[in-house]
Amino acid sequence: MAAALDIDLYDYDFANDPVATLARLRAEDPVHWSRHGFWFLTRYDDCAMVLKDAARFSSAAAGWGGDNPLARKDGGAQSKTEAGLSRNLSQSFNQMDAPDHTRIRSLVVSAFARRSIEDRRARVVKLIDELLDAAAAKGRFDLVTDFAFHVPIIVASEIIGIAPEDRAQFRDAFAASEALMAPKRSEESWAAAIEAARWIGRYIRTLIAERRANPRADLISDLIAAEDEGGKLNEAELASAVSTIYVAAGTTTERFISSGIYLLLAHPAQWRALVADRSLVGPAIDEILRFHHPLQSTSTNRRVTQDMVLRGKQLRAGDTVRVGLGAGNRDPEAFADPDRFDIFRAPQTPFLSFGMGRHFCIGSTLVRFEGELALNAIADRWPDLQLLTTAPVKDPARHDRYLELLVEVPR
Repeated sequence: MAAALDIDLYDYDFANDPVATLARLRAEDPVHWSRHGFWFLTRYDDCAMVLKDAARFSSAAAGWGGDNPLARKDGGAQSKTEAGLSRNLSQSFNQMDAPDHTRIRSLVVSAFARRSIEDRRARVVKLIDELLDAAAAKGRFDLVTDFAFHVPIIVASEIIGIAPEDRAQFRDAFAASEALMAPKRSEESWAAAIEAARWIGRYIRTLIAERRANPRADLISDLIAAEDEGGKLNEAELASAVSTIYVAAGTTTERFISSGIYLLLAHPAQWRALVADRSLVGPAIDEILRFHHPLQSTSTNRRVTQDMVLRGKQLRAGDTVRVGLGAGNRDPEAFADPDRFDIFRAPQTPFLSFGMGRHFCIGSTLVRFEGELALNAIADRWPDLQLLTTAPVKDPARHDRYLELLVEVPR
């Protein structure tokens, strides 16, 4: 029964195939107290409410629940470095409420607008063509490591201003630091994650100093210009904004592209329809985002601001709440036949993948843009691309993406 549910939301077996577990939570325990010290919501209406209700569910200093030392409120269990990283995290505009969130987000959106996404079309098309040329030479290639991994990371790095020779190390450091957002599994992995986060901080601070001295045509320079013009960003906010943008524009998109191509190839009738009718690319992107959110289990946290009862559960002021974006996207109360992948699905309830309300993902337009170009490029080149990996598994080191998605170029 519901009281017996004790699910490890960070466990590999759960991440590898979360659908049945999330369905059980939705049915039996939709407001679930996780063993990790936070409330986990799985019904669409509850998730949407939390995302939109900034008054009762604050993003400021939301914490990560009871298991992560970075979130312990008394600070007693934190090292000096962990306490510093906690402070840095709180400077991200994703971890703020209005008016600070509004102030920083408006500057970031303005900086993005100075060099519009559409202006990057030629560059992204060229990058995709180069990657597909290399894949064609191999004949058999991996959608994850040979293609989808590179496109958004290179684009995000170029937008921000990360030098080509630093991209790999910067991405690897971000991957290592993500261990800080989950319960500590070992002292060794935790120490590696701490050092990776410190390296990222040093790199970004150095990059900001360089751009102050020598501005370039990149986002950091634009943010500095906005800061200098209005005095609206402090150094910590600027550094945290860069990290947040990198995640929004880069690391999440890499998973979306590879998983999306896999889903279409795994449904050959729908793939053939898209190849024949490119007006289906937009609906296909929507359905990919709904059906296969990269993180089926969790999202950015919220903090309860006042005592309340939700579906019979007592939530206390200060409790951490996490919403299951993927779970909400599969809620049968919101979507008809939700476990069926269908790019012909009629427009209905908005999916949750980009969030809702004030914190709606700033990278959403870029995600769609890159996804559209990637799908069209593969459909143009290889309408008969053969899917070799028919039962993919998640990467044990990166639960949010598949380990391998092999395809073969038709001869």
